[in-house]
Amino acid sequence: MTTQLSGRRGRPRGGTGPTGRRARGEAMLLSVVATALGTVVGVGFGWVGYETFVERALGEVPLQVPWLPLGVVVLLAALAGLLTSVLPARRAARVPPAAGLSLD
Repeated sequence: MTTQLSGRRGRPRGGTGPTGRRARGEAMLLSVVATALGTVVGVGFGWVGYETFVERALGEVPLQVPWLPLGVVVLLAALAGLLTSVLPARRAARVPPAAGLSLD
């Protein structure tokens, strides 16, 4: 019986799951997109709060968005997404398949 191999050597064709690089990329993309959406929603709510409360109470006060800290938060979220994908995968890779299937 022969196994057909894909373009990569030693990797059988079929659903063997995403590669490590792809899983890390997906985790980072998910964390960055979620952070960006949260940032947009947060800035929107901040603007509504500013228009509703601050401008009525204090008059003309310029709205200032802290872009540098927001950029740092997006970078930290990407790093957190990378770590949350790599660390559990490393731990799972150390477990032999038979031990992972046992009911202990």
